[in-house]
Amino acid sequence: MNSGSVLRAFMVCFPGFVLITSPAYAYADPNTVGLLSQVLTPLLIIVGASVTFLRQRIASLFSLMTRRFRRRVDA
Repeated sequence: MNSGSVLRAFMVCFPGFVLITSPAYAYADPNTVGLLSQVLTPLLIIVGASVTFLRQRIASLFSLMTRRFRRRVDA
């Protein structure tokens, strides 16, 4: 992708984001947002650690399976 196409895409999309707006009738209480961040942060850390742990286990399982398949073919 060259810089000309990126610039052209920016020139087409940016006015849409700027000119086509709608008012946001929403209010987030600061105490609620603080509570949400206190709850979500440890959950995200737990999910990240779990994914890391499972990635290592899946990789070891995959390598074990490939070793077994190779041994059967070689024998």
